[in-house]
Amino acid sequence: MSAARIIKPPPMSGGDRKYYAREIHKAEVTFANLLQQAAIAHAAADDARAKAYAFDCAVWNTALFIGELDYASPTIAAAIKGGFPLLEVRCEHCKHTEMIDLASVVQPRDRQVALMRSYLYCGPCQRTLGKKRRPDLIGLRPIGDRQPAAPSRRTKKAS
Repeated sequence: MSAARIIKPPPMSGGDRKYYAREIHKAEVTFANLLQQAAIAHAAADDARAKAYAFDCAVWNTALFIGELDYASPTIAAAIKGGFPLLEVRCEHCKHTEMIDLASVVQPRDRQVALMRSYLYCGPCQRTLGKKRRPDLIGLRPIGDRQPAAPSRRTKKAS
């Protein structure tokens, strides 16, 4: 940590000393104002970046819904920062649906979410059938979303 900077001006008369003190005070006030404006600008930029990440996640969710699988997915870090830290996956064989918390995933944060599919396996299928089946990615979900319910079986109505 550096020590405070001590400025020793050359010997000055009374008027010059007063002028120098005023200019130093102006510079200190300008410095404080610029520092505050920079903090506000950084906060606004962080908010805008989080909003952009949220839009990226929504676009990828929509692309998955319409079957556009080639669309680039957001990174794990972008999904977390955008407010979509949950990944919903579903096994088409046993219809098991699971929410995966991306914050607890042990993967590099710059990896795309779509690449997570190659690391995931359906637990119920592996336990019951002994086969490792890969689940399909359904989309990213915000924290407020509840766990999806299992598909209900239709009962036949008595006629």
